[in-house]
Amino acid sequence: MVNYHNHTALCGHARGTLDEYINAAIEKGVVEFGFSDHAPVPEHLRAGITMSPHETEIYIGEVLNKKAEYAGRIDIKLGFEVEFPLFDTFDRNYLRDKRIDFIIGSVHYINGWEFDNPMHINGFEERSIDSIYIDYYGIIGSLAESGMCDIIGHFDLVKKFGHRPLSDMTGLIESIARRISGTDTVVEINTAGLLQPVAELYPSDEIIDILFRNNVAVTMGSDSHSPENVCYGYSIAIEKLKKAGYRKVSGFTGRKRHELNL
Repeated sequence: MVNYHNHTALCGHARGTLDEYINAAIEKGVVEFGFSDHAPVPEHLRAGITMSPHETEIYIGEVLNKKAEYAGRIDIKLGFEVEFPLFDTFDRNYLRDKRIDFIIGSVHYINGWEFDNPMHINGFEERSIDSIYIDYYGIIGSLAESGMCDIIGHFDLVKKFGHRPLSDMTGLIESIARRISGTDTVVEINTAGLLQPVAELYPSDEIIDILFRNNVAVTMGSDSHSPENVCYGYSIAIEKLKKAGYRKVSGFTGRKRHELNL
């Protein structure tokens, strides 16, 4: 079992020590456990959202220390969750840093609007839901083609508060899946959506089926912001993956992909 999406207190909206996260993962039978805290965003957006640029090396050092400490018990992976398009506050040299095992590319902003923040939910009332979805998937498509990341995070995050498109987005999603297929970029099956108003996985069952039909590899993460949420909903996710036809998930070492049995 793998879990590649977990945060730390450095981001300002997670709690718990690294040891607490790791021991929770060990108890759940996780073989590869990735820390992927939020890469720094600009100062005016940062409070309670991400670490500061000067804390990046602190974060790397803390995770690498735990990797060494827990060697032989669990394989700790070092990653970042990076905003796409990239902000200049995250040094692009880290994308080539040999210490980094993986990069999650995520989309939390549409033209400057932080759509997944409850404080900005009124933005869903200011334009048509279909145009929001089209813009969101347009950014996801660009992320898929960028080669920047190893993992596409919470593929359909735009549904977080339960807003659904009126039009059928299947063709758009099929197109993105085809663009991912054949690359070493994978899609994350993120269980955190089960704890949100939408109350389902990211991505949906329908999207998981599309990904499988298009030979898109997947990995898993619980997007944990507290130790008790490590692997939350994993039994549901594994059942849905197997139902779609998946038998393997992806892991990463030094930004090189490998496969493990589901």
